[in-house]
Parts: sequence; C-alpha cells; structure tokens
Amino acid sequence: MARCERWRRVAIGCCAALAAVLLCAAPAAAEDVHQVQPGDTLSGIAERYGIPVELLAQYNGIADPDLIYVGEELVIPPSGEGVPANAGSGPAVYTVQPGDTLWGIAQRFGVSLHALVAANSIVDPNHLVVGQQIRLPARETGSTSVAELLEQHAIAYGLEPALVQALAWQESGWQQQVVSPIGAVGVMQVTPATGSWVADYLVGRPLDISGSVSDNILAGVAFLDWLIKWSGSLEMALAGYNQGPGSVARDGVLPETRQFVANVLAIRDYILRNGTPPPS
Repeated sequence: MARCERWRRVAIGCCAALAAVLLCAAPAAAEDVHQVQPGDTLSGIAERYGIPVELLAQYNGIADPDLIYVGEELVIPPSGEGVPANAGSGPAVYTVQPGDTLWGIAQRFGVSLHALVAANSIVDPNHLVVGQQIRLPARETGSTSVAELLEQHAIAYGLEPALVQALAWQESGWQQQVVSPIGAVGVMQVTPATGSWVADYLVGRPLDISGSVSDNILAGVAFLDWLIKWSGSLEMALAGYNQGPGSVARDGVLPETRQFVANVLAIRDYILRNGTPPPS
C-alpha cells in the first residue's frame, strides 16, 4: 500500500504541475482556484494574483501563512473583496449565504469555530438561516490553540473538523504531554513507528511528534486520512487508528475497539451540537 500511495501522490503532483502551466498570471477579477505546487509560498501566490497575502490567508482560513500543502486548493478572492464589513472599525458582521456552514465561515475568515459559536451564542452550529447576521470575532494573536490546529489540519485534508477533534479528545483530551503505555505520544497519540511512516510516505518531511503539537496533529490527521481511503469506511478507519490496521485485518475489530469507535462518534456528535467537546 505504501508504494501505491507514493505513486498516487507523484501522479497528483504531475497533474497539478500541468494545471499550473495553464493558470493565468494576471490578477484575479473573479474567484479563481489555485492548486498549490511544489515550491509555492503563500506570499508568492498572493503576489502572482495581485492581492495582499493577509487577505489570501484570511479568505482561506489559514492561521499559519508558512503552512500550506502541495495539492491544496486556495480560493483567490476577487480584488477588493474578502474583508468582512466594518473591519477595523468595530465588530465585523457576515451575512449567511445559501450553502454556508459555520465551519466554512470560520475557515474563510480565519477564526476558530469555538470563537464563532461563543461570539454569536449559537446553540446549534448545524443550523444557519440565509440572511442571518454572524458576528466575526477578532482573530487571536500569538500561539494557535489545539482546537484551531485540529480544525486547520482537518480542513487541509478534507476531513470533518469535529471528527478530528473528537478523535483527539478521546485519545488524549487534547494534551500533548500524554504518553501511552506503548509509547504513543501527544494530542493524537501517535507511536514513533507510525510517525516515521507517515513522515516518509504521506507527508514527505520529518515530523517532531513529541516536541511539536502541530506536527503531532498533522501525523495523526494524515494517518486517519490514509486509513479512511485504505479501508473505505470511517468506522474501520477509526478501528485501525486505535487497534492498528494490521491487527484489524488479522484479528477483526476487538470489543474494546468497537467501544473506542462508538466513543469517538459520540464525541463528534456532541461537538457538532455544542461547538466544544464534552466535559472530561
């Protein structure tokens, strides 16, 4: 499976490189999509399309401008758009459009879902009404919270943020210092062997799963994404994450693993309803 995954990533990279040749370098007059290529930087992409790098980051919900992924699709905002109304002169307000989700609004304007829920006293994050006015809290400066990192890495891999947050809550309670009896470490409880495999075959760079919260979360999210594609089932992917895919294939899903999967899905539902994980 590792060779197949590596080949797939190379093939995607080749297709992306061909697409890059076809992109127009002129400033965007309407919403375009740019697929990140090897060597791309956010500042370079912003310069190419003639827009401020801060606007590009905000429009795509990028908390760390140094963290973009090859193959990631960035929406290029129309010139002069993408900045919330009243920005810089008071609380910003966004009007809900057809198809909007609270997750998507949070991503677009670079704020955490938790801050958005709190700023608007939202009871059900899944229920938005077209035309509803959403107050946009100011973006926090300084270090990014664990909740935001989980959300950011989940979105980068096309996974539901609540699912990734639920998995991390079940594994560690979002605590980087947790170490399991078998040596799994950090927020996502990644073993050194799994971390090395993910770094070599899925991410393509070294990962400091013990010292970096972001790297630990990236390793866990990339591994979960691979498991979902490998197994074709969310439940089996979660089982493989907890029990190990080899053990699941050999021994089947153990009773304690079934309980683990049920716990993660229940926590996900709680987060979707309340915007935060349940009390520990």
